[in-house]
Amino acid sequence: MDPVLTDVSQKIEQALHHFKMEIAGIRAGRANPALVENISVEAYGEKMKLMEVGNISAPQPTLLTIQVWDASILQNVIKAIQEANLGLNPSNEGNLIRLPIPPLTAERRDEFIKLLHLKMENARVEIRQIRHDFRNEWKKTQEEGQYGEDEFFRREKLLQEMVDKKILEVESLGKAKEEELVQI
Repeated sequence: MDPVLTDVSQKIEQALHHFKMEIAGIRAGRANPALVENISVEAYGEKMKLMEVGNISAPQPTLLTIQVWDASILQNVIKAIQEANLGLNPSNEGNLIRLPIPPLTAERRDEFIKLLHLKMENARVEIRQIRHDFRNEWKKTQEEGQYGEDEFFRREKLLQEMVDKKILEVESLGKAKEEELVQI
């Protein structure tokens, strides 16, 4: 990779990672720990992620279990899951919380697909904004005389190729998630 694209690549990869984390949290009717692992829980006087206060596993395709490490925060975990508005109803069994994953209704699937498309568009906009910012920065540097017009156009071409490739990656990730959502 060209050294001028190192910073751009890092920023775009961060945006892509953020997108992947967001779509992992969209429920597709199957139990997936990513669905609940980032829920904020009030624990020890501060907000912590659910994955930081217990062990999340999927023993069955339609069931998540959360083994809370400290029984004193069990009620806070249950409350946080209910407030996350994921349509899940936790049941308490000592230190273990069971989360049965109900099948998705057609309306809920449509809502999740709309949400997915919104997140895809946000990721594309974020990548394009990164392109815009770096292009403007390079244009300023070129106008200051640090390199010529040919170098600017070379960088711009490399940047556009990278952006096109990453936007295609967003599209393919989104398409895979959409197929997962429409499966019954």
